[in-house]
Amino acid sequence: MRECIYCGRQLEKGEQCTCAMSVAKRREREQAKQTEQPGSRKEARAEEKNRRKQERGDAKRREREARSREREARRSTRRAAYNYSRAYRSRTKTAFGDVWQLFRSFLRSPIETVMNPGMMSVPVIMIFVVIEGIISGLSIFSIISGASRGPVRLLGSLMGFRGVQGYDMLLGWLSSAFSGAVGGIAVFFIGSGIFYLINRWIFKQFTPYWEFSKRFALVGIPYTVIGAVGVLLGFFSQTTFAVLMIVGIVGTVVLLYEILRSAWYSRSAAKVMYMMLLGVFVFLMIALYIVRISVF
Repeated sequence: MRECIYCGRQLEKGEQCTCAMSVAKRREREQAKQTEQPGSRKEARAEEKNRRKQERGDAKRREREARSREREARRSTRRAAYNYSRAYRSRTKTAFGDVWQLFRSFLRSPIETVMNPGMMSVPVIMIFVVIEGIISGLSIFSIISGASRGPVRLLGSLMGFRGVQGYDMLLGWLSSAFSGAVGGIAVFFIGSGIFYLINRWIFKQFTPYWEFSKRFALVGIPYTVIGAVGVLLGFFSQTTFAVLMIVGIVGTVVLLYEILRSAWYSRSAAKVMYMMLLGVFVFLMIALYIVRISVF
């Protein structure tokens, strides 16, 4: 049994007192509950709405920041690509300009140019080597296949629909140019490498490789010029063309001696000549063995 706290009447289990004070208190609690619940729900809904709005705003802000970073990354990539392309074109233009200036200087004074070519970058050296190799390959093809078969004859064969013969000639020119370029690079590295080893092991000079070998890129200019004239004009006979190429090779040997003389200026002329002959002998032996292996 329990009692009402207001009037003291004994109440059964679950019974509510009907005294005026108990009824009044129950009514106050119900009214308070009715007035408080709607407000709480509204506040909760408002808070939830604000929270969702803030989350959407944060998501949109993060999305805008991600798009901004992506645009900036694309702009940076485009700027880097543009700067690289511009620098590459500038380097390429400068390299070919240096090649042309050195070639003109060589034509005016070949000995002085090979003895003191000035600063030569690796691209300039390789451009000389590749051009000399291509023209050498075309010259050899002209001598073997007939010097009269110049570009004019080739063009006439193609325009005259001479079929396989004309296109065989075209393929011969293209393959000779490619093999000449590869062969020119190989000849340059083998030849300059042999004399560089002589310079380092016999004469005990520790000159950097590219500084020592840059002059060797110029030694092939004499026979290259002769070969270019013969290939372009195509009117020399085979005998005349072969003799002119031999003259160009003689000029190359003279330039090679002057290069070694300037590199080993502290040595006697006899030592320079003997070391040149040794280097040429080793180079020819290596070249002949390579040809022999490729043939068999």
